[in-house]
Amino acid sequence: MSILFAGGVAVAYASTVIGLHRLNVRRMRAQAGGFPTLRRLDWQSLLAGLLPAPDGPVADGPPELPPLLRAPPPKDAEARHAMLTAIVSGASVEPARFESAGFSGGESQWLTTLALAQARPHDALDRLFSSRPGTSAEVYLREHLFLQHRVNPLNLELSVFATKRRLAAALGRFADAPTLYFARAQASAQLGFNQAVLDDLARAVYFSRHAPFYLKVITELPWVGEARPALYQQCIALLTAAPSA
Repeated sequence: MSILFAGGVAVAYASTVIGLHRLNVRRMRAQAGGFPTLRRLDWQSLLAGLLPAPDGPVADGPPELPPLLRAPPPKDAEARHAMLTAIVSGASVEPARFESAGFSGGESQWLTTLALAQARPHDALDRLFSSRPGTSAEVYLREHLFLQHRVNPLNLELSVFATKRRLAAALGRFADAPTLYFARAQASAQLGFNQAVLDDLARAVYFSRHAPFYLKVITELPWVGEARPALYQQCIALLTAAPSA
């Protein structure tokens, strides 16, 4: 009976600790409004190198389209531009058409993964976990999808810390990739580690050389203006100075 009693006390204590921890997570996430902008995907980084430099200025367009696709398609790259736009927009894309549009075999493999990330994210995750990533973009997409689709209340802490370990290893390989800091901010947000979120968002802004994507992630999250006003005001100033950078 004493063993059962002791076991019951231990279970009750553990449940209380976990319950208090989860309440604190909810409280901290609520302070930041749930971190809505951290769920965005940095398509500009994921599509880097797949198109020549744009021929003209960036135009207004759907916010999910990165600047790369809101500029006029470069000469002789119209088919590639249209294919990438379809993937980002979530349209159905036939992988067999990638090479005919002018992409290499390796690029076609990556585009297949990106298309799966839109249509069947769990299949894309299995694909990304099946081999060692060769680029920081692969790591970023893998961890973004993992945090969005594989983390649940039963595995929250273990999954988030596993993500952080993988990102730490990736930062050792791909030094100072802004997407990896952004993914780490996403992981910290899952547990309400608000100060760690701010630190990594600031790093993403710095190492991306003030990319508009990261500036907007911060400026469209009003909580940052309260929690770290200097960072918030700096990002607003950078966006105002170069709105189409």
